[in-house]
Amino acid sequence: MLSICIPIYNRDMCDTVRRLAEQAAQAGIEYEIVCIDDCSERTYKEGNRALHGMCRYVELEQNIGRARIRNLFLQYARYDYLLFLDCDSLLPDGFIKRYAEILRQKPRVVCGGRVYEAESDDREHHLRYIYGIRCESHSAAERRRQPYRSFLTNNFIIDREVLGAIPFDERIALYGHEDTLFGYCLMQHRVPIVHVDNPVINGDVETNSEFLRKTREGVRSLAAIYGWKKDDPLFLQQVSLLDFYGKMRRFGLTGIVGWIYGLLCPVLEKGFLNGKFVNMKAFAFYKLGLFIQIVDKLIR
Repeated sequence: MLSICIPIYNRDMCDTVRRLAEQAAQAGIEYEIVCIDDCSERTYKEGNRALHGMCRYVELEQNIGRARIRNLFLQYARYDYLLFLDCDSLLPDGFIKRYAEILRQKPRVVCGGRVYEAESDDREHHLRYIYGIRCESHSAAERRRQPYRSFLTNNFIIDREVLGAIPFDERIALYGHEDTLFGYCLMQHRVPIVHVDNPVINGDVETNSEFLRKTREGVRSLAAIYGWKKDDPLFLQQVSLLDFYGKMRRFGLTGIVGWIYGLLCPVLEKGFLNGKFVNMKAFAFYKLGLFIQIVDKLIR
C-alpha cells in the first residue's frame, strides 16, 4: 500500500526508521521503508548500514542531488503510493495512521506540511527559526489558497503513476527549488494536490551561517530555472521572487536595486549571521538583490 521513501544525507536514520515501522504496524497497513543514501560521509554510512534488515537500504557512490534521487525511488519502491520524508523529520504520534486514513480516498498528491518547535532565542539559529516559522509553517487551510505554490518535498505522498509521468527535473543540480518547479508541473498537468494537517517537525535547524549558504545556493538554482522558464509568464507569476523581479525589470529598476544591494549586502549579511537583525522583508530584499546580481552576470 505505502512505500515510505527517505533520501539520506549525513543523518543517522536508525531511530527514525524504527519509529516509522512501529507507527505503520500500529496503523495496520501494508508498507515498506526504502532509504537511499546520497553519498554521505563515511561515519554516517557505517552507522546506517544497521538499517539492513530493518528496511531496504541503498548507498550511492556519488551525490546525485535532491531532484534525481527522488526519481530514483521509483526503481526501488514497490507500492502504488510513495511517502517522501526528509531525513531530518521528527514524527508526531499517529503520523502514519492519519495518512493511511487519507489514502482511502485515493488522492493523487498529498502534502502534510511542516512545523517548527517554539521559536528559539538562540541567536546562532535565529535566522532559520524565523524563516521557518513565518514562511514555511502553514496550516492546510493556508496552503489550500495556493495549493501548487505551497508544495514542499519534505513531507508528501504521491501516486507512483504521477511521479512516473511527471518526474522531478534532474537539471536542478544545486540545492533548492526542485519543489517550486515540480509544483508548477503538477499545476500544468492539472494534478490535484490535497493539503492536510499532518505535519512533521523540522528536526535540524541550521545555523545562521549554514542557512545563509543554502539560501545563496537556492537563489543560484532559481536563476538557472529562470534561464529555462523566462519565456513562460505563468511560471514567473507563480514564484514571488521572479514575479517581483519581472516588475522591477519592466520599470527599469533592476539596476538601482542591484546597486543598493551591493551597498547593503555586507550589513545585511552581518545582521543575519549574528542573529541580531532578522527581518523577513530585509531577507526578501537580500534574495532579490542576489538574484539580480546573478542574472545580470548571465545576461552579459
